[in-house]
Amino acid sequence: MCGIAGVWHADRSRAVDPAILQAMDAALAHRGPDGAGIHVRDGFGFAHRRLSIVDLAAGKQPMATADGALVVTFNGEIYNYLELRAELERDGFVFRTNSDTEVLLHGYRAWGTALPTRLRGMFAFAIADVARHELFCARDRVGKKPFYWTEADGRFAFASEIKALHALGISRNLRADAVAQFFALRYVPDPITVFEGVHKLPPAHWCLVRDGKVRLQRYWEPPFDEVVEMPDAERQDKALELLDEATRIRLMGEVPLAPFLSGGIDSYAIVDSMTRMQGRGVKACTIGFEDPRFDERDGARQSAAACGAELFVETLDEKAMADLDWLAFTFDEPFADSSAVPTYHVCRLARKHVTVALAGDGGDENFCGYRRYVFDWRENQVRGLLPRAAWSGLATIAPKGDWLPRPLRWRRTLENLARRPSLAYARSVSASLPEEVFALLQPDRVAAAGDPLQPVIQAYENGEGRDALQRAVAADFATWLPGDILVKADRASMATALEVRAPFLDQRMVEFAARMPSRAKLDGMRTKAFLRRALARRLDPEALRRKKQGFSVPLRAWMSGTLGNALEEASRDRLVGEWIQPDRVATLLRRHRSGLHDHSELLWASLVFARFLQRWCA
Repeated sequence: MCGIAGVWHADRSRAVDPAILQAMDAALAHRGPDGAGIHVRDGFGFAHRRLSIVDLAAGKQPMATADGALVVTFNGEIYNYLELRAELERDGFVFRTNSDTEVLLHGYRAWGTALPTRLRGMFAFAIADVARHELFCARDRVGKKPFYWTEADGRFAFASEIKALHALGISRNLRADAVAQFFALRYVPDPITVFEGVHKLPPAHWCLVRDGKVRLQRYWEPPFDEVVEMPDAERQDKALELLDEATRIRLMGEVPLAPFLSGGIDSYAIVDSMTRMQGRGVKACTIGFEDPRFDERDGARQSAAACGAELFVETLDEKAMADLDWLAFTFDEPFADSSAVPTYHVCRLARKHVTVALAGDGGDENFCGYRRYVFDWRENQVRGLLPRAAWSGLATIAPKGDWLPRPLRWRRTLENLARRPSLAYARSVSASLPEEVFALLQPDRVAAAGDPLQPVIQAYENGEGRDALQRAVAADFATWLPGDILVKADRASMATALEVRAPFLDQRMVEFAARMPSRAKLDGMRTKAFLRRALARRLDPEALRRKKQGFSVPLRAWMSGTLGNALEEASRDRLVGEWIQPDRVATLLRRHRSGLHDHSELLWASLVFARFLQRWCA
C-alpha cells in the first residue's frame, strides 16, 4: 500500500519541476513511511511513497522497464501477480524483481489497456509510455484504492489524495452541488469532488491521456443482470470456498497480518477463515465504548475465544472523539461518517502490532446485511397495490414519528410508497433529507446545489439489477461503497501506515453474490439470511443470532456535550458562515439538546465541514 502522484504535460518539451513532485510526495508521506522516490523525464514526472509489503528489498518505485520505455507508479496489491508473472515469463518477458509492481509494466506491454481486466486485487496506478508519450491510469473494480486527477492548460496531474494536488496550486473553490451532496449523504460521490476542477477516477475505469485529451473507459461491472440457480447447500459450499480462497490470497506479503474483529459476523468469518488458512490462532483488534448500547467488546471477545485468537482491545471515549485535527487532515474533502473515528483508532491499535489488517467490508453489500434492503424490498412489493395518490393521501394523516425506529415511521414509509422507487431508496439511504440540507445552507448556495440525492437516484435507475433489491445493491456499489465505506477504510488505515484488505470484496466473491437470486439473500425480515446459513457450520450460533450493531458511536449524546460546544464555536467562523446559516445551527443544536429531537447527523456534518473549511480553505 502506497501513495502515488504525478504530473503529465501534453507537450513533452515542457519540463516538470522536481520540487513540485517532491512537495506532492511529501503530502503523501503518511501513506508510505518506508521509502520515497521521484522519476522525472521529458514532459512528465512521477512520485511515490512506499509502505513495504512485497519484495522489501527490490520493489522500489517509480519503477521502469530495463529499456526505460515504460514507467509505473503503483498503489495497492495484485494478489494473482505470481500467476501473471508465470504467464508473462512463458511469453519471454524477463523479470528483475519479485514484486507485483513489475507485473504491471510487462503486463501493459503484453495486454495494453486490457491489463486491468487481468488483475485481481486492489490498485490505482499510472503507466507512462515514453516513446508514444501516452499515460495510462487505472483503478480497481470496486474502488478500494483512490485516484484523484485534474487537468488544465495541457497539464494532467493525479494523486492518491487531494492534498498532494494542492502542491500544484489548484483552485480551492468549492462546488455547491458537492457540498449539498456531502450534507445529504455524509460523503461526496464519485466522480466529482468538493473542489472545482478535481475529479475521481471511478472504480472499474481506466483513463488514457494522449495529445492533451483524457479518455475514460469502464472495464468491468458486477453482473447484477445475470442469475445462477443452484441448490442452497451447494451455494453455501461455494460461498465458503470463495471466502477461504479470498482470505488465503490476502495473506501474501513479507510482513505480519491481523484482522479487525467486531461483534458482527463478517469480521468473525474473516478471523475464522484466516485461522483455518494459517492453521493457528491469530492476533485481532477491536475498539469499544463505555456506553453499552454501542459497545461490541463482549461479542468480539466471544468470537475471538471461539477462534483461539488473541484480542487487543482499546476503549474510545468522548475526549478522543472530540480530537478532530487528524480527521480534517486525513479526509481532505468533507467526510461525515462518524464510524471513521473508531475505524481510525482500531487502525492505530492494529499498527502497533502488524503492518496489514483484514476487514469484513463488503459482506453487507454482497449479502444484504443492511436493514434498508429489507425495507426497500418490502416497499416495492406493495407499492403497486394502490395508486400513488392514495399512498400520498394516507401519508398526510399518518403521525410523523421521526423519533421512532424506522419500521414505525409510518408517514415516511407511506410517503416513500407514493414516490418512484429510485427516489424512495435515495431518501432512505440519506443521512439528512434535501429539505433539511437546504434549510441549513445559505440561500445563494441552495440555488446552485441541485438535487443532492441525484447521484443515488441515477445509480439506482441505471443499475442492471433484475429486481428492486439488485438495483438497490447496484446503487450502493456505485455510490455508498466507493464513496463512504472504502474511503473510510483507505484514509483511516493510511493515516496510520496500515494496509487493509477486504476478502468479501474479492472480485470472484462480488460476482458470485451478484448472480444470486434475491430470494436467496433475504429470509422474511432477516438480513444476510444466506450468509448466516452458510456460516452456521463454522461460527458460534450465538454470534449468528446477535443483532447487527455496526461500527457506530454514541453521536447523539456526544453532540449534546463536548462536540456540540465545538460546533457552537466553529459556526461563528466567517468562512463557515459563507456556506451554512449560524442561526440554523444554533436552532438545531438547541432542539437536539432538549432531547426531543435527534439532529446528530446534521450537526456532526456541520462540525466536520467547519473543520474542513478551516483546514483546507482558509
